[in-house]
Amino acid sequence: MGKLKALSDRFNSLTGISGRHNRALHDTNEFLAKIQDFYSNYNLPAESPNFKSLLEKIGYAKLDLTNLTYHLRPVIKTAGDIKGVQISQIMAEILSRLEDFRRALTDPALRKSQLQEVISELHESVTSLQQKLSELEYK
Repeated sequence: MGKLKALSDRFNSLTGISGRHNRALHDTNEFLAKIQDFYSNYNLPAESPNFKSLLEKIGYAKLDLTNLTYHLRPVIKTAGDIKGVQISQIMAEILSRLEDFRRALTDPALRKSQLQEVISELHESVTSLQQKLSELEYK
């Protein structure tokens, strides 16, 4: 069995499959770090987020959310190269949650009613992605 694994690893290395897997995994982990930075910049922990700091810097938050969605789109395409799990669907869900979050910040009527719900859904999606990525390793 060890020889078959070694042969498979060699084949993947020669064809570039391992390189694409590693690059996609790196890009996905880098994106998760950006989301964690966003959470820490605006004091949005999973339990009881503080909206005061978010609403004080609402303009910057909308820009940061736009930036995150802009950088997520190409990562979704490359996430298909990750072997072992389907991450593209979870990342598309995160993209949808980020856009909902930005819309909730933009519209004052939605701000009061949906902000808490949108943030909790985003946290759930990111946690799901982190759990899937924790099962994977670089090749």
